[in-house]
Amino acid sequence: MRIVVISDSHKAIGKLLEIIEIHKNAADLFIFLGDIDDDFDTVLDVYPSIKYYRVVGNNDWYSQHPTEQIVDFHGKRIFFAHGHTYGVKHGYEKIIAHSKEINADICLFGHTHLQYTDYDDGLYIMNPGSVRMGKYGMIDILEKGTILLPADI
Repeated sequence: MRIVVISDSHKAIGKLLEIIEIHKNAADLFIFLGDIDDDFDTVLDVYPSIKYYRVVGNNDWYSQHPTEQIVDFHGKRIFFAHGHTYGVKHGYEKIIAHSKEINADICLFGHTHLQYTDYDDGLYIMNPGSVRMGKYGMIDILEKGTILLPADI
């Protein structure tokens, strides 16, 4: 199972659409981590049948979407948020601690625009970076384990 994780498009709609186009037939799920919510609305206009989840970022002032979500997907509990409410620009401790408290297997966040992957005591952690900078991430959930893959366009 492949999940494509995208965040912080900031009106780089062309790059966002390019990522979706590349992965639309191979990805089982897309997760959008916010900033800018309207950009993902454009994706859904072009690709209305993709499976997705989304949260809002600090620049999505009028959005009605949640600020964080927990999703169970193919045996993995995934927690995701934009990250601003957890102060991720000042460290990842709060979002990691929260992810562990709720027994998440995977923690996803954006906001810093910097790609980051780690594994901490049973928790896979990923920031896909900023779509605006050509960065995104992929997660492969396999029988033998989970793989986090930073990617570029």
